[in-house]
Amino acid sequence: MRKWIGLLLIGLASLCMAQGDAGEGKPTTIRMMAATLGLPPPNATDPRSLARRAVFDEFHRMHPEVRVVNAGGLELPGEKAESNFLMSMAGDTAPDVFYVNFRQYYNYIDQGFCRPLDDLIAKDPSVMTLVNPTILDIIKSYDGKIYSLPFFQVAQGLYYRKDHFVEAGLDPRKPPKTWAEFYEYGQRLTESAPGRSGFAFSGNPQGQAYHWINLLWQAGGEVVQPTDSGVWRATVATPEGATALDFYRKLTTEKWQKDGKSFGPMASVVTTYSQDIAAGKVSMWFSYSQDTVLSTSSIPPSLIGIAPMPAGPAGSFNEINAGMWAINANVKDPKKLEACWKFIEFFVSQKAAKISTDKFVDFGMANLVNPDLLQKFGYEKLVATVDPGYIEANKKLFSSGKPEPYGRNCAQVYTVLDTAMDLARVEPDRPTIDILRQVQGEMDQVLLGYTPKEVMQVRRTWALGILIAVTLIGGFLVFRAFKNAAKELEMVDDRLPKGADRARALRFIGWCLAPAVVSLLVWAYYPLLKGLVIAFQDYRVLQGASFVGLDNFIDVFTQPIFWKSLMNSFIYVGLTIGIGFFLPIFLAIALNEIPRFKLLFRTVFYLPAMTSPIVIAFLWRQIYDKSEVGVLNSLLNIPLEWVSAIKGIEHVPLALDWLGSPELAMLAVVIPGIWAGAGPGSILYLAALKNIPDERYEAADLDGASWWHKIRYITFPGLKALMLINFLGVFIAGFKAMENIFILTGGGPNRATRVIGLEVWENAFMFLKFGYATAAAWVLGAILIGFTMIQIKHLTRMKFTAAASK
Repeated sequence: MRKWIGLLLIGLASLCMAQGDAGEGKPTTIRMMAATLGLPPPNATDPRSLARRAVFDEFHRMHPEVRVVNAGGLELPGEKAESNFLMSMAGDTAPDVFYVNFRQYYNYIDQGFCRPLDDLIAKDPSVMTLVNPTILDIIKSYDGKIYSLPFFQVAQGLYYRKDHFVEAGLDPRKPPKTWAEFYEYGQRLTESAPGRSGFAFSGNPQGQAYHWINLLWQAGGEVVQPTDSGVWRATVATPEGATALDFYRKLTTEKWQKDGKSFGPMASVVTTYSQDIAAGKVSMWFSYSQDTVLSTSSIPPSLIGIAPMPAGPAGSFNEINAGMWAINANVKDPKKLEACWKFIEFFVSQKAAKISTDKFVDFGMANLVNPDLLQKFGYEKLVATVDPGYIEANKKLFSSGKPEPYGRNCAQVYTVLDTAMDLARVEPDRPTIDILRQVQGEMDQVLLGYTPKEVMQVRRTWALGILIAVTLIGGFLVFRAFKNAAKELEMVDDRLPKGADRARALRFIGWCLAPAVVSLLVWAYYPLLKGLVIAFQDYRVLQGASFVGLDNFIDVFTQPIFWKSLMNSFIYVGLTIGIGFFLPIFLAIALNEIPRFKLLFRTVFYLPAMTSPIVIAFLWRQIYDKSEVGVLNSLLNIPLEWVSAIKGIEHVPLALDWLGSPELAMLAVVIPGIWAGAGPGSILYLAALKNIPDERYEAADLDGASWWHKIRYITFPGLKALMLINFLGVFIAGFKAMENIFILTGGGPNRATRVIGLEVWENAFMFLKFGYATAAAWVLGAILIGFTMIQIKHLTRMKFTAAASK
């Protein structure tokens, strides 16, 4: 027996050694953040993707022991894309190598996401040779250490269409140099062709502010600055900021007359920003000029010019930024760490720059490549093909550039700044300095966490007093509830058979309830308790947490955006109940009365329940297309066209921006939920209608009751219990609703649809303010608990009986 056991152990040891040897020859896999900067898909055909794939292929050829793959997981588009990485970090599925830019830099380091690279850089200092001095200062500004390395460096410049300049009678060799020239050029370009804008701002979230900060710098202002305590605060509410916002308002709202025609505004604000540029609807725009290659698009390069930003009162300034690679601080395996460093080292090297240059030359796009790289990599003859204006502009842009806001909690600075742009257009008579004061206050509270100490001390005193009062009131209510429960428990003896053992009965009930109680404790109440603890902490994913007392709840109740979100939630719930609560009941009554095709209609009505709410939201996003050929606009245009024909007037096609209008957006996001829920809800009510005895309706007919009286006095009372239960469900679901709003409007426009659920999600996964988000969730939970208790109290007073069998 011992012999067989020994042979078995030897065999297992040999197998383990064989597996270890096989593992040594297996490539080390590193996961990197995908999206637009990861390994391009095999079917990608655009020049940038092909050049990037060539860099990856060369890296794999040089380092066969390393394999780079894209990290999977949820990917959100647009301005929400930055939360992809944050959610993966919170879920412990983050990539080993990830992308960082300036406004994320401090936040990621604060959260403990980034591993310091100084020890790795010391082995090969040459990786720093291509780093712009300004960018180097920023990546060392946190604590003197380097946590990421730039693999591309960019500066925003003024792009313009040369052919549009010629059509407008402008010299394409002389782009605008001042604000006055910029506005004059824009007017002439707008006049030159119908449907053309001299300039364009992106109307997508963060888009307007993303370009406006260039105007702010040109006016002499700043977005944020550090205080003596190291906490950053907003500085947009200044005369310089007002000058920049006034100029923005002039660009986007001012109209003019010429030759009896009305034109303007000079600049458009469109959600189809990139598409409009590609379609030739925009003559000038801001875009990045890279240190490697000019911004590429479908427009022929010969038609595009690039110039320094037009100078404002303080001069010509523009944003500079960098795309940087960082290593996840959780990477501890020396082999994987070495592989990550090899990847970064190669990506920032001259070798990678040469591969990209070679690819763009092969694609016939040498005129877009930085001439310094063409000269360096043996393409001297092609340097002459590069527009001299690009060469001059590129040097100017990097020398006059200012880094985008990069301080603590600046990751979503454009999100809040966008409010100033919206208000400047929606409220044209409101002084811009008032708008900026409002936005600056929100930036300080929402993003930067800046509140004067004396103000915070007063708030803490009030919060402590309120907490004591709430605790006393809550304790009294709990005591009274337990006292009433004890009285109810004393009645158990009266319900037991004579001679039964009360203690044994209670033990039996306890054992029966134990699995459910344990399950609730583990899966429901433990997370709630954990969340309650986080609400009193400054919680960080990797850096642990620190106790902050009531500060998170103070922030919740003192931020206007929270109250705005709460009010929007009540409006959302009110519209949902007001429009959609009785609709399933009437559908059920109709289904109950129709003589034929009942099964068909039930199936059709129930189909939306088989579809994901996300799919439904995307479907309605297409229906709400704001163009005149959009589905909803097209349907409404049919009767409007008939009315116009009857009146003998010319019909102007309807092109309502359902999701972009603050007046229409809330109604627009409510309708998809009602459409999807009415049918399935009607099936439930239809089942309840079957439990109402037919004798009641027959008696009503004998008494001469009308159809309305029968619905009012028989149908509604028979459905009362189900209606109360559904009302509770609709109320709770309405407050928790976020998915359709997230997809349709993202909380906009101008926060018209920003509900409390979106406020919680955004603060947690975009601002990394988990403590604040949890406190806001608890406030919402308290509201729902209170409403639920009221509803349950009403339900307990009702008697539920089964219908008599027939």
